Amino acid sequence: MYAPKDELKHRLLWREPYTEHEAARMRSLIEAAQEQGVEFIFAISAGQDMVFSSAGDRLLLQQKLRQVAAVGCRSFALLFDDIDPCMCQADRDVFPSLAQAQASVANEVYQELGQPSIFLFCPTEYCSSLCSPSPSQSCYLQTIGQELLPGIDIIWTGPKVVSQELSAVLLEEVEAVLKRCPVIWDNLYANDYDCRRVFLGPYMGRAPGLMSRLHGLLLNPNCELQANFIPIHTLGTWFQSELGSCAHPDHAGTEEVAALGDSQGAQDGSYSPQEALELALRDWVAEINQQALEPGGRTPGHPSVSLKGGPRLQPGTEGGQEVTPNPQPQNSAPGGADQHSPEPCRVAPEEGCREVTPESEKDSGNRTPLGHQQSPTGAEDQLTTGSRESCEPSSALPSEAGSAQSLGVPVATKILPSPSPTTSSSNGANTSQNISLPISDARTRDGSPVQSPSSTQPEAIRTDVPQTPPGPGADASPGAPAPLIDEVGASSGPMAPVTPEEAGSGPIAPLTPKEATTSPTAQVTPEELRTSPMAPEARTSLTAPVTPEEAGSGPMALMTPKEARPNPTAPLTPEEAVSSPTAPLTLEEVRMLVELFYLPYHHGALAQELLEHFRWLRANSLSVGVPPTAPDPCGGTRWRGRAQSFQLLCARTCRLHSRFVSTAGRALLYDLHPYLWDIRNMLLAACAFVLWLDGHLLCDPDPKGTWGNCFGWCQSITAPILLRRDAEPWARRGGLFGELQALLPVGNSCDLFYHPPPLFPSSQLYLLRPLLPLDKGELYRMCRESLDCDPKVAEILVAHPDLLGDRLLGSFLSLSPEYTFVLEDEGGPCGYAAGALHAEGFLQQRDSSWLPAIRHKYPPDLGTGGSALGQDALEEAVLFFHTEPLAVPQPVLRRFPSLVQLGTAPRVLDMGASRSLALCLLSALRANGSRGVFCQVSDADRQQLSFYSKLGFVALPVAWGSSPGSQLLGRLL
Repeated sequence: MYAPKDELKHRLLWREPYTEHEAARMRSLIEAAQEQGVEFIFAISAGQDMVFSSAGDRLLLQQKLRQVAAVGCRSFALLFDDIDPCMCQADRDVFPSLAQAQASVANEVYQELGQPSIFLFCPTEYCSSLCSPSPSQSCYLQTIGQELLPGIDIIWTGPKVVSQELSAVLLEEVEAVLKRCPVIWDNLYANDYDCRRVFLGPYMGRAPGLMSRLHGLLLNPNCELQANFIPIHTLGTWFQSELGSCAHPDHAGTEEVAALGDSQGAQDGSYSPQEALELALRDWVAEINQQALEPGGRTPGHPSVSLKGGPRLQPGTEGGQEVTPNPQPQNSAPGGADQHSPEPCRVAPEEGCREVTPESEKDSGNRTPLGHQQSPTGAEDQLTTGSRESCEPSSALPSEAGSAQSLGVPVATKILPSPSPTTSSSNGANTSQNISLPISDARTRDGSPVQSPSSTQPEAIRTDVPQTPPGPGADASPGAPAPLIDEVGASSGPMAPVTPEEAGSGPIAPLTPKEATTSPTAQVTPEELRTSPMAPEARTSLTAPVTPEEAGSGPMALMTPKEARPNPTAPLTPEEAVSSPTAPLTLEEVRMLVELFYLPYHHGALAQELLEHFRWLRANSLSVGVPPTAPDPCGGTRWRGRAQSFQLLCARTCRLHSRFVSTAGRALLYDLHPYLWDIRNMLLAACAFVLWLDGHLLCDPDPKGTWGNCFGWCQSITAPILLRRDAEPWARRGGLFGELQALLPVGNSCDLFYHPPPLFPSSQLYLLRPLLPLDKGELYRMCRESLDCDPKVAEILVAHPDLLGDRLLGSFLSLSPEYTFVLEDEGGPCGYAAGALHAEGFLQQRDSSWLPAIRHKYPPDLGTGGSALGQDALEEAVLFFHTEPLAVPQPVLRRFPSLVQLGTAPRVLDMGASRSLALCLLSALRANGSRGVFCQVSDADRQQLSFYSKLGFVALPVAWGSSPGSQLLGRLL
């Protein structure tokens, strides 16, 4: 079905005929569909401004459809969804109701076209939630059922716009009022209402025997073509099981068999979502790796760029901003528009065949610009969100790139009177164009491949630390879905505080090597701990109990970067350990991908485990706070054991992102990388925040203290939004990304952090963590190397190697190291985020004790000299040290009590890593009571001004600065 809301002549300008060129393109599209055995349905949405009583409008509608029929189209659909239900005065004078007006137009068009065998009608009330008061009592639906000619099929989406379940019992009421079996338009996989969600899980929630009560079923797929392999594959498996259920009508539509995630299919031959997923996974892995091997399939390596910056560290990726890819449609529909809306497409019966027809359009279009995507077939058009592409051009990167995007043609399952063998096609079509999309292939300065960054883990968390089960559902099968639940009433779940009985329970038995590699979320074995840098440092005796001094009394210790970096690319399975970084993706890796992006109402096993761990760690973090408040020493031990499991899951997911970028074909990478990149960035921040909680969270026993209860953010305006059980999935903003984000102290206000994914995806592994004692020298070296200077200035820096580091970071490292975070890549530290919780006290201490000592270290005439390259940075630093600082206005300190400073090395071109760095620091400050932060930025530093503005900072209307031409930026938390 062709029904893109973005195509002007489909909806907004429906009265205008297609030009000769557009009609030729439409003809080629229809012919291509016919060659593949796909019935092409042309849909038009005229209800937005049509005057139903106007003979002129009726004639224009008929002429438009006759023009499309002349180029070969045989099937049509009229869509009256998502429109104003109020008629104009001219229509009210002629028709007693909107339903009669629509039925009159539909019947006339149907007869004028010669009563085509497939003619679909989408009502304004197309699901139970839109009917008033119910489908059976809806006057609108009653009129539609009575007035529409019998040959016209009616579309229905189920109980909701995106229905979690469909059963025969639910359809009986609809069938009775419509006086015909409906055509289901299934929005289960529609993802255009949320730019951070994509659905890769199996087709589920549809009862066996459902097709006997339908005239057809249409699947509205993900906007990204490559994301639809498993949806289409499992739909085919489901439909094949429906053919078998026709021979056993006594089982049709039974609710018991429709249980989500059951394995009953293995026993009685009915459809099992998990079995269907396993079949689809094996075929998809083969398809993915085959695409990567095809000529032009894998994106050529793009070397990482090492740039020399100005006198200050570059806070973002200004040189690597993304551009909107130029659309290059081939055989596309008129105007080259995408179908991004889940506008219900429908299919009616044909004679003598029964088939599943997958999308075979070899077509691609551009991603929709911001604000152009529609919510799925519902009245909530205001819920539309932007696409994932940037609209910012860049002078440093190529300004053109192709796109590989599905046209959005739904998949139709047609039910016909006479059963015949089914033709099930489950292979996802590769619709990518031959587009060059280079990927960053990180290399060292000498051109050799670099090692991926290390991951530091606490020394105190070891394999012998007693650990608690991850929570309810942990014992379920690895592939079983976990329903998305609200935090209300979840006291028995992972958010519940630990009971004394739980605290005293025994440790979890370690898995065998075979078990550990079966599930991507399984506990890592001792062998993996010794070889993986992302795992904690192994003890000499892996079975020796942890002493209270090791695990219960102190914060989680981190390995040094050098200790953690021996083998930073440790893969997920033993087989991968001996493979190259570009080895084909494994079944377990693809399974992890699916489990991260499962279904609208259900998380996969990996996503659920991540959420359970993080919820539990947040709810019980006071046990490792300052001062410790755990009632027994086991509290801290159990918390650190749970933290270890969470960090290992985060590390595995980050490695999956790196592997995906290195091995996936161009089309798959283009479609799915933005979603995986988002999750990677959020887990970087969440993992670092968990590390910071141990030993840095203030546990003020007096809730009326200066900063109040340290967990006031749990009840703040940034707390997760509580949803009703019947809420549509777009209310759950962001899926896994959104739920993890809501668990951070800055919560939903993180939406200000949105940045488009990089145009050139990089497989670079990053590590984000709290400051280590050995980091000071590396961070100072980063500051020196970021300055592009001539030999004369370089000589001064050799004599005073700490000059720039002291200027940018010295006061924070000396006076507030507990709020400093470090971003690390293969070359060592490459970014920092430093803060001071109480800015007023911090600045007083800096001016009274730290600056006088620094003034003795650097003479005031050090920065004087000629106008050499880099000289201005030296002069600014010396001027800062020897000038009496101006006081920050008290109104600023009252509203923005914390001070922050962020910076990254010029080689960090991934804005996501910079965003995670800032997010982690702001979360730490918010967790300890801060309600706002401010920073000082030079007016001339356009890059920092742009970077901070994208993080939600705004210029404060005060004149202040320790150097001329600077301004204060602030952001509420």
